[in-house]
Amino acid sequence: MKRSPAFTPNKKSSAARFDPFKDRISRDIRNSLSKAFSDALARMEQSGYRDVADNWCAKNPSEIYLKYIQNRVQRYDRVFKQIKASQLDEALLQCLVIWNNELFFEVHDHLEGIWIQATGDKRQALKGLIKAAGVYIHNEYGRRQAVKSLSVKSQNLIRQYSHSLTFIKNLDVLSQKLIALDPIPPRLVNPALRED
Repeated sequence: MKRSPAFTPNKKSSAARFDPFKDRISRDIRNSLSKAFSDALARMEQSGYRDVADNWCAKNPSEIYLKYIQNRVQRYDRVFKQIKASQLDEALLQCLVIWNNELFFEVHDHLEGIWIQATGDKRQALKGLIKAAGVYIHNEYGRRQAVKSLSVKSQNLIRQYSHSLTFIKNLDVLSQKLIALDPIPPRLVNPALRED
């Protein structure tokens, strides 16, 4: 794994909070964990993201990074448990579980892999969902301009290509929340998902 030049063991970050938009270490941790999670999901094997998390923890990061890593691993484990319990093989249904665990950067990564191979209306619909995930990514870090811009773009694509998003049974709720700039993301619904 490529190591950030700004990171040295035991170095205390000047960052007051985990923020991948302002802090290189935060961005490196987020990106490497998300990629490892996406790869692990494709193989249905959890060791990949756990190994990446262990590698970061072995560098003795400051508490803001350690908390993020631990939180992500807990959520990733929960996603795997829910996907296995619901016996979800379809990547788009897995995406709903990821979304409902508020792992929006991971939703973005997961959908991007599907989007690259998609064509036509499905490709545009997935682009709308990727942008919707982006709304909640930026919202978490108080980036209001990006939230507003992505919300409009996402809503337009989702509205126009909703016929390609029928696996989301409450798409109207997502649309309404995007229009209202509601900071609380909706739970996305499909009968195949088992609730805990």
